[in-house]
Amino acid sequence: MRTGARTGTKPHTSMEGVRMKVGIVGMPGAGKTAVFRLLTGGGPGGRQDASIGMARVPDARIDVLSGMFKPRKTTYAQIEVVDLAGGASVGLARGGDSDARAKARGISLLINHMRTVDAFIHVVRAFDSPDGEPAKALADAASLGEELILADMAIAEARVERLQSSRKRTPEEDHELELMDLLARELGEGRGLRQMELTAEDQDCLRGYGLLSVKPVVLVANMSEEQYQSGGYPEQAQLRAYCDELHTPLVGLAAGIEADISELPQDERKAFMDAYGIVSTGVEQVSRAVYESLGLVSFFTVGEDEVRAWPIASGTRAKQAAGKIHSDIEHGFIRAEIVSYDGLIRLGSYAAVRTAGAFRLEGRDYIMADGDIVNFRFSPPR
Repeated sequence: MRTGARTGTKPHTSMEGVRMKVGIVGMPGAGKTAVFRLLTGGGPGGRQDASIGMARVPDARIDVLSGMFKPRKTTYAQIEVVDLAGGASVGLARGGDSDARAKARGISLLINHMRTVDAFIHVVRAFDSPDGEPAKALADAASLGEELILADMAIAEARVERLQSSRKRTPEEDHELELMDLLARELGEGRGLRQMELTAEDQDCLRGYGLLSVKPVVLVANMSEEQYQSGGYPEQAQLRAYCDELHTPLVGLAAGIEADISELPQDERKAFMDAYGIVSTGVEQVSRAVYESLGLVSFFTVGEDEVRAWPIASGTRAKQAAGKIHSDIEHGFIRAEIVSYDGLIRLGSYAAVRTAGAFRLEGRDYIMADGDIVNFRFSPPR
């Protein structure tokens, strides 16, 4: 039995549970591609029906730790971003003259892709289009919720019909029928799963259905340069009230401007950000909102080889957190040697932390806190 080296030195790591997958949706012309560029630092790529890229999650604490330990490698948490295409993105291209079957195929394709992501970034246009079409940010925001509810209602109604036609149901299926009937009625009233009060048992029962209205949404109001500088846009108050009612984060940004700035050399970015009054970038705001919506926190591993952020669900126990790094560490878990980020910064160095006796040894059931700096002690497999 021995103490494991700092986990950044582990040669092979598992990415399971580390990356989030977020889908960007929005009406044509809303600025989805600009937001994709902003988050991933690149242009469209991947399949024709969905561009895929990786977005680094900014974290000032990682910057400070990297400056302190001067590692050979610094690794931020990452978000896998999917720019969901499919003609009538969000399924609601305006105008009734489009081919119905083509639109249905587009919606079906989009819904299938939406089932594979953990959360949505919904981009709405806050400015008038180049051809003079007025912004309808509030209606566009509501459109996504309506589509998600309709998709879930179709699943609930189909399941109710199938269970009702079964001549011999188990007690578990009786409960499922009752639950699905409730869902169908609530969804029919326009309430999504995030607005319903469901027991943990009911939530577990629904987990395998790929329901959409339970997924978190971050709403991004994409503004023009003039709106961003003036700090407002039409329907801003109504959009804020709508988001507050649904407990949905709202981020306002000028995606085109920020994407252009992000592509400048590092030494030129600050001057342009100051000129536009950008204090917190769009990618920082969106990433923070996605983190909070998914209930994520970060713990850190540090050392000369690597400083790294590891996103985990709030409430994760120490042994399971170890498994996010490598299954061997989880299986051979002994103790977690922990100091908080704030504690390390207050004392100034690892040596000072040891001198002050500020390291804590925690067991497998310890609930990890945001900002924990961890060295997992474990027994390697024989």
